[in-house]
Amino acid sequence: MPTDDVEMIRDLLRAFRKKRIEPEWDRLNVPDADRYGALWRELTQLGVTSFGLPAAAGGVELDARSRCDILLELGAASPALAFGLVGHVTALSLLAEASGGALPPLVAAAAPEARFALVGSVLDRAPGEGFRVVSNGETTLSGTLRAGLAYPDWLVVPAWEGERPRLCALRADDAGVRFSGKPSSHGLGLVPFGDLSLEHYAMRPEHVLAWPDSGRAANEADGLVTALLAGMAGELADRSMRYALERYQGGKMIHEHDAVQELTGPIELARRTLRTLAIAALSEERPGDGGTAALAVDLVRQCGLDAVQTLGGYGYMEDYRVERYLRDANTLETHWVHAAARRRAIARARFAEMAR
Repeated sequence: MPTDDVEMIRDLLRAFRKKRIEPEWDRLNVPDADRYGALWRELTQLGVTSFGLPAAAGGVELDARSRCDILLELGAASPALAFGLVGHVTALSLLAEASGGALPPLVAAAAPEARFALVGSVLDRAPGEGFRVVSNGETTLSGTLRAGLAYPDWLVVPAWEGERPRLCALRADDAGVRFSGKPSSHGLGLVPFGDLSLEHYAMRPEHVLAWPDSGRAANEADGLVTALLAGMAGELADRSMRYALERYQGGKMIHEHDAVQELTGPIELARRTLRTLAIAALSEERPGDGGTAALAVDLVRQCGLDAVQTLGGYGYMEDYRVERYLRDANTLETHWVHAAARRRAIARARFAEMAR
């Protein structure tokens, strides 16, 4: 994509933030389907919700830098909205690949306007854990999983059929779908979190697909989450440094103190590093393992702690926002990244490779 188009996307998203996010910031910390839906419709009008679809299905093809910058800007503006976009894009990417580029008819008809949510991943679960598909005259889906669902119209559920991974698509408003969504006790407050439960839910056979084994969608999600976190790191850097330029203590401005520079310098470096990592991940054609996002979320959680410490007691106040970005990073780690598990899995895979 030409550089001018990339800058246009960033300018549109910055204007969206100024017009729609900033005036409602205080109200974006509790679940609200109407508010989320209104923001999502505007993102759809900007064309940033369709890059998970193939071009033949009405999708928008964007290069790595453009995809990174979309999530970076949204991560800075509203991590909860960016969280929903990653789940939506990844769900569509998986469905498109699993069905050979042509989505199942009912899904394809809904895709241009509907919101999709990916519920977990087989990357994080052994066979038999999470949701299970049983085919015995009738194909059914059962299981319970804690998830954050950004008011989707369709759910894309990874499941196991014996030891074979499957990808299941179902309507979120069907009677057999039970989701007890509540406000998060931590971050990403605009999105409800709770237990998604299915008990012998009757699946349409054409909506139960083989799990794509290329790993491309997992790699895409890895890069997008890293870009989201890069945006959060940028906000933490800007807000902590701006405060340090305004606060006078101990006979001089606090940005002149070595201790404050030791806190804020790594946050600025994290911003730069994470954007580079995100673009690199999104540019690669390889199976994803979640390693980039696992590193990124650890960096941003530390950035959040350092930003809070830079502001002292004010760091815990909602007015300065840094505490919310820290809570958002913690919740993102719990409900998407699973950093510790990913690090162990990567180490095991590397040891196995070296041992061969």
